[in-house]
Amino acid sequence: MKPASANSYEEKRFPVFLKCLCSAVIVLSFSCFLAAHSIGAEQPIRLGVLAKRGYQKAVKRWSPLAQYLSQRTGLKTVIVPLSFSQVPAYVADNKIDLILANQKFYVTLKKKYGIQALATVINSRGGPFMGGVIFTKKGNFSGSLNDIKGKRLGIVSFGSGGGFLIQAYDLLQKGINVLRDTDIKPLEGQDYVVYAVLNGAVDLGFVRTGQLESMAGEQKITLKDFQVLFPQHHPDFPLLCSTTQLWPAWPLAATGQLSANKAARIKNALLALPAGSRAARTAKIKGFAPPGDYSPVVRALAAIGETN
Repeated sequence: MKPASANSYEEKRFPVFLKCLCSAVIVLSFSCFLAAHSIGAEQPIRLGVLAKRGYQKAVKRWSPLAQYLSQRTGLKTVIVPLSFSQVPAYVADNKIDLILANQKFYVTLKKKYGIQALATVINSRGGPFMGGVIFTKKGNFSGSLNDIKGKRLGIVSFGSGGGFLIQAYDLLQKGINVLRDTDIKPLEGQDYVVYAVLNGAVDLGFVRTGQLESMAGEQKITLKDFQVLFPQHHPDFPLLCSTTQLWPAWPLAATGQLSANKAARIKNALLALPAGSRAARTAKIKGFAPPGDYSPVVRALAAIGETN
């Protein structure tokens, strides 16, 4: 027979044991619920955007489009701003489901990873097309093609369609190989290319059409301080332009991991985007058109080579 004191101790200990056991069961049950909920939860659609003028501006510009897609498709969509170097890495590592980037990225990533264009941007000025601008500070250029040789050339990146490739290809067809004939200075953004020309850090610059007008509209520069070289006038294209060709504007493409059903829903929503909507106004676009023909970009890359 156990002493009374031992019985009293076990009687006190047993309720404590029950409390601990119940607490453990509750915690375990809640953890299982959270895990199950996490597994079953719909992951957001990640829309990668090439941030050619910086991360903050990209998020501010394109977030209303993500909100529109979320509401229109029922698929929560978030913006992932990307630098030039991040775009191919994020596609390769399946970190994004959609990509809005320039023409060179599209044709190279389509070849390598099978991304597919869903729509082409309709710019607020220039429509679904873009070109390139070759410019210098006013009074610094004679007008001769040969005057480009040996000059310091500011670009945003070798990976830029409108900030390098289209101008380089245009000049190559006129006998100037900028990779060989100029001293190229890659800079951190297209705004910086414009400032570098203005401040004399480089002799001339490449930017996409609309860049100079946008900065002038933001009162960051005065257009009369610059000279656009080899000006071209294209029908129904009101922007300053140096290139003899226009290419389709940026495509918005689906990566290989996005299901066909979701891609179709997003494509339909893009093509239905009203020109006067908040998403379109904030992005400074008029909407989206069916995908354009990007074969001229393929030819340009073949002629110039796969520069980084």
